Amino acid sequence: MTTPRVPAPTAPGPRGAPLVGNASDLKRDLYGALRRDFGRYGDIVRYRLGPRTVHLLSHPDLAQQVLVNHAAQHPKIPAGNGLGLLLGQGLVTNDDHSSWLSQRRMMQPVFHRQRIAGMADEMARAGSRMLERWRVRYRPGDTVDVADEMMRVTLDIINRTMFGADLGLEAARIGPAIEEGTRFVNARSQSAVRLPMNWPLPAQRRFRAAKGMLDGVVARIIRERRAAGRGRGDLLDMLMEAQDADTGERMTDRQLHDEVITIFGAGHETTANALSWAWFLLARHPRVLARLQAEVDTVLGDREPGLEDLARLPYAGQVFQETLRLYPPAPVVSPRLVLQDTVLGGYAIPAGSSLLISIANIHRHPDFWENPGDFDPDRWAPGRAAKRHRLAYLPFGAGPRLCIGNNFALMEGPLLLALTARQAEFRLQPGQAVIPEQAVTLRPRGGLPMTFHPRR
Repeated sequence: MTTPRVPAPTAPGPRGAPLVGNASDLKRDLYGALRRDFGRYGDIVRYRLGPRTVHLLSHPDLAQQVLVNHAAQHPKIPAGNGLGLLLGQGLVTNDDHSSWLSQRRMMQPVFHRQRIAGMADEMARAGSRMLERWRVRYRPGDTVDVADEMMRVTLDIINRTMFGADLGLEAARIGPAIEEGTRFVNARSQSAVRLPMNWPLPAQRRFRAAKGMLDGVVARIIRERRAAGRGRGDLLDMLMEAQDADTGERMTDRQLHDEVITIFGAGHETTANALSWAWFLLARHPRVLARLQAEVDTVLGDREPGLEDLARLPYAGQVFQETLRLYPPAPVVSPRLVLQDTVLGGYAIPAGSSLLISIANIHRHPDFWENPGDFDPDRWAPGRAAKRHRLAYLPFGAGPRLCIGNNFALMEGPLLLALTARQAEFRLQPGQAVIPEQAVTLRPRGGLPMTFHPRR
C-alpha cells in the first residue's frame, strides 16, 4: 500500500487586514517589519499585498537556490512599475535575459578592477574638497548632517568619474531628484493598489518632474559628448566605446542613456549610505574608531591615501565590510518571480508569487554569525571569512546579477573612510536615536546629525 504524499504546508506570516493584507504595515516601516517578522516566523515569511503573495527568504541556502542554483526558474520581476520607472532599462532593471546578457557583456570590461583603479585619485581629490569645505564651514562642535555630506562627496565622485567634469548647479539638483524618484518607486512597490502614472496626483507630479530633470541632464551631456567627437577617458567614454564581444554591437542612445542614469543613481547613493552608517557605528564604538585612527595615522601620516595604500589599510577595509554587513545599502534583492509551484525550506510556494531575499536578515542570521548584532570588524581578519557559508554575506547580491559596481564601491568606501578619519571624527548626542529607513536603499531616517570634531 502506497502512503499518500503529505503536501507541504503554507509558510507562516502576519495575518494582515482584509483586502490589503500586510501592505499598510510594510509601507509604514518596511525595514522594521522585515527584521521583526524574521524574528517571529523564521527563515520564510508569507505576506499578502492585496491580490499578490510575497515570500520573504532569510537564509543563505534559500538565497543560493533562488539566485544561483535555479536562477532561470526565478527570474527578476519586471521593473516597469518599480525602479524601472526611474532608471529605464539599465543593467539593474532590465528583466529580459537575452538583452540583459548583452548589456552585461558590454559593461563588464568597463568595471574591471584595473580600469576602476585609475579612478582612485579622483576619489581622493573629491574627499579632499569635502574636507576643505568642512574646514571653512564648520567649527569644532558644530552639528553636521553626515548623511548629507556623504551623499555630496559620492555625488562629486560619480560626477567626475562618469563625466570628467563638475556639473555645477545641475549636480546639486540631481541628488534630490534621485531621492524623490527612489522614494516614489519604493512606496509604489509596497502599495496594494498602483494608481496610473498619468493621474494628476501630487506624488506622480513630483516624480515626473524629477525624472524629467534627470533625463534632460543626461541626454544633454551625451548629445554634447557625441558632438564633440573626442573623449575624456571617463566612464561615459568607456560606455560609449563598449561593445558586445560576440556581436560587436555598441549601445544604442537609449541604452546608453539608461545605463548612465542607473550608474549615476546607484553609484553614489549606496556608498554614501554605507559611509553614513560607518560613522554612526564608529561613534558608538570609540575603541574601533581609535584603532582605525591609529592605522591611518601610522600608514598615511600627513598625506592623503592613494590606491596603493588600500593594502596597507586593512582595518579600514574591515570596518567598511562590517558596516556593509550590519547595514547593507541594498537590504533586499530585487523581487524574483515563481514560475511554477515549488517547495522552499519545506514550505509550499505557489506559482505566480514573489520572492524577496533579505540581505539584512541573512547578514544577522544567528546560525551564521556569532553575536550577529555586534559591530566587530575583526570578523574580517584574514582566514576568518573562509569558514562561513558563501552566501552568508552578499552585500552586492549573488549569482549572474551580482552588482557590477562592487569593485568601485570597495575601493571608494575604504579610501573615503581613511581620508576622513585622518582629519575628523563625529559624535552622537547623548540618547540620540538613529532609525534605519528602507527606501530602495537603507538610510538613516531624517539624516544623520552628528557633532564635528577636527583632528588636524
